[in-house]
Amino acid sequence: MATRTTEYRDAGKIRQGQNVQVGSLHLGTLVAVGILLALLLAVTIFLTVDNNSKLNGIIEESVQSELLAICFAAREDIDMDLFLSIDNEEDIQAQRGRFDEEIAQLRELKDGVGATYIYALKEIDGAYYFIFDTDEEAGTPDNPIFDAYEIAPVHEQAFAGEPSADLMNVEDEWGSYNTGAIPLYHEGKIVGIVSTDVEDAYIERGRQTATFDMFLLISITTGSIVALMVTLVLLLRRNRRMQESLFFVANHDAVTGLLNRYYLFSYLSKWDKAHPNSEAKFASLFIDLDNFKVVNDCAGHDAGDEVLQLIADFLKRYTDADPSDGPVENLTTRIGGDEFVQLIPGIATPTQLEERARTMLADFSAAPELQPFIQDYGIGLSIGGALFPAQATDHSELLRLADIAMYEAKHGGKGNYFLYDESMGNGPDGALLAVRTAPR
Repeated sequence: MATRTTEYRDAGKIRQGQNVQVGSLHLGTLVAVGILLALLLAVTIFLTVDNNSKLNGIIEESVQSELLAICFAAREDIDMDLFLSIDNEEDIQAQRGRFDEEIAQLRELKDGVGATYIYALKEIDGAYYFIFDTDEEAGTPDNPIFDAYEIAPVHEQAFAGEPSADLMNVEDEWGSYNTGAIPLYHEGKIVGIVSTDVEDAYIERGRQTATFDMFLLISITTGSIVALMVTLVLLLRRNRRMQESLFFVANHDAVTGLLNRYYLFSYLSKWDKAHPNSEAKFASLFIDLDNFKVVNDCAGHDAGDEVLQLIADFLKRYTDADPSDGPVENLTTRIGGDEFVQLIPGIATPTQLEERARTMLADFSAAPELQPFIQDYGIGLSIGGALFPAQATDHSELLRLADIAMYEAKHGGKGNYFLYDESMGNGPDGALLAVRTAPR
């Protein structure tokens, strides 16, 4: 028959205790990793924002340098004699040929460098006027040259003798521009300025690209961190399931699914250390399966495994149906080939323990699922019992006395029960089996 690995209720408390510890460890790991990843994200965002700011600064400096370079190039093309001779529109008409040639030269420069406008301003009687302007509409009724112009801060700086360039500095009815301006000198004096405008979209595209790259990097980093956290959670859950599986395998019998000898002795050893000199009352039943070897020899080991599983289910009825908040867990364990041990909280007197053993034997004889094996192979139960602390002061002693009582039942005709008393002494040779060396 296939081996069963079903978890039983009597392993619940210790398994839950272990899971709490494992869960706390996993939570602590997740918190630590989460903090580290949060710091990583914060550093990434800081560095990205800082880099974006520096990149914007580089772009701005580049644009400002370009604006000034256009202005210096335009100053080289300006006919200063013509510029100085123009104070009104009549002066332009009087020198129309030279004027149109100058405008054409400046427009050619404008188109070559990608500027929007190149123009020269002069202060006349405290007002500022365009003398040269590459705007196609300059000189038309909608855009007369000799209308006073309210200069921008970048122009004021140039008139003060300081070459200046700024971004989105000039805003007027024609738009918003990145503007550069430098002074025009004659005989060591500032007589005007030459300026250029470049449409605002130029710098904005650079800024938008840098900002997009920044958010893209932050999004990728955040997504990577989230993916890493999800992967870590999945790995920790898998590790936890593996730990639980290993714990189950280490503490459970592979054939019956009951808690095993290792669990029983470990549990009772810890209980002894946690409750020294305890007066808590409970009992132990040491149960041996009669004629089990006959089943294995006659029907084979598969049938033997089936009998062990049926016996395990039968014995568990008493622990499953009788949950207790007593001094120890109410549990059934398989400690050897055909040997089982039950810990029974709440039983304090021989009468109570005897009633439990008698009921178990009666129920065993009447169990329908066991009848084929009882009738064909004569299987039965031999039960020995002992009380704590009336008869034993630690777990090794308790199991040893219950084992002695069980052998008395065996020698008394099998299918019987005995409760330990002092008249049994240490029992027959070999009666203690492995219980003598139970781990502490």
